[in-house]
Amino acid sequence: MKAFTFLSILIFSGINTSEAQWVQIYSHPIAQSCYAIRFYDVNTGYHSGVLYNVSTFNIYKTTNGGLNWTAQNSGYTAQRFMAIQILHPDTVFICGNYGKILRTYNGGQTWSTVYSDTALQLWGMKFVNSNTGFVAGSFGTIMKTTNKGDNWTILPAGTGNALQGIHFINETTGFVSGSLVILKTSNAGGSWTNLNAPFVSFEINTDVYFADELKGWFSTNSGRIVRTTNGGVNWSIAYEQPGTAVWRLSFTNASTGYGCTSDGKVVKTTNAGENWYIQNTSLTENLYDIHFHSANTGYISSWSGKILKTTNGGGNFVSAAVNTEAVPDEFELYQNYPNPFNPITVIRYSLARRSGLSEKRFVNLKVFDVSGKEVVSLVNKKQNAGNYEIEFDASDYPSGIYLYRLTIDGNSIDTKRMILLK
Repeated sequence: MKAFTFLSILIFSGINTSEAQWVQIYSHPIAQSCYAIRFYDVNTGYHSGVLYNVSTFNIYKTTNGGLNWTAQNSGYTAQRFMAIQILHPDTVFICGNYGKILRTYNGGQTWSTVYSDTALQLWGMKFVNSNTGFVAGSFGTIMKTTNKGDNWTILPAGTGNALQGIHFINETTGFVSGSLVILKTSNAGGSWTNLNAPFVSFEINTDVYFADELKGWFSTNSGRIVRTTNGGVNWSIAYEQPGTAVWRLSFTNASTGYGCTSDGKVVKTTNAGENWYIQNTSLTENLYDIHFHSANTGYISSWSGKILKTTNGGGNFVSAAVNTEAVPDEFELYQNYPNPFNPITVIRYSLARRSGLSEKRFVNLKVFDVSGKEVVSLVNKKQNAGNYEIEFDASDYPSGIYLYRLTIDGNSIDTKRMILLK
């Protein structure tokens, strides 16, 4: 039986700041839901939307970083395309409902159907090289091609559960997430092992990502992100927000990752998924897909056909998290971690209970350079008693010594030093 460690649930409160930057760059003039988005580089990307107006122009391409999109003819109407893989700006695969797999060799000028089974739904896709790719979908379906999609072979998944997310760390080792299941292969899909990941009733594991064979994460439609550091022997809840869903994950490296949620928010980690912080967007709807093609530039597609973009990882810092399950006895500012850091660090502080948990204190947390000049105000608002964490991203600042000061109701509590080394 796999061990499953339950961590304290964090209640997140946003910071009113213009630094959090998820900017809406496009909105479809015709109502449609956009389920998948991928970029090849800074200019070229594709996304898909489902249209119910008989139009077959439901695949979209940009060549200027998402500012403008050109509709392309898929040949199908009322079709939900759920996953996109770009092997080259001109070579793209897309899959979706009714068992469709489409391919283009000319940048979307023409799309050809390379597989169709109307009894299936195909929700996940991953190519491990220019010839070999996998798709996953309903009824435990996992299929593989080794000839650029000309032919597809059904693999023995060992489950009949619906499968949704798929990720490979190399050409032989991969993972698939689905309804109440996480699967692993170590032989290029020849066989699959159930990792016996923890779940709750009726939960669907919506996406999966492993940095290597030991460190991995999966997201769920019950608002959870679950983490392992030993290849699935043990699992722990790293993030949980009941009443929401985390639809997709996108990692830029083994430490930094993002998830998009059903209530218009982005969750981010910078410490390998141990902690997650909320970034607000201008939307409150389902954010169906998220993709970072570089360290700082990412895109989101939404339920109402909107495209969001960030060029600074969602902002210089994100919202604070408060754990109200263990209210401290005194005010305290802790040493940041890591320290020294490059370029992101986390600052923790505690707000003591006085006349009750509902009593709010005015909190100010600022960063100064060594000369005493204010660099940024991280927190400037009233907060309840509790233990807080906030991320500080110093990507835009030079190396050196910085000070951070916590003030409560106008009274300075403490000042500490941190070192930025680039």
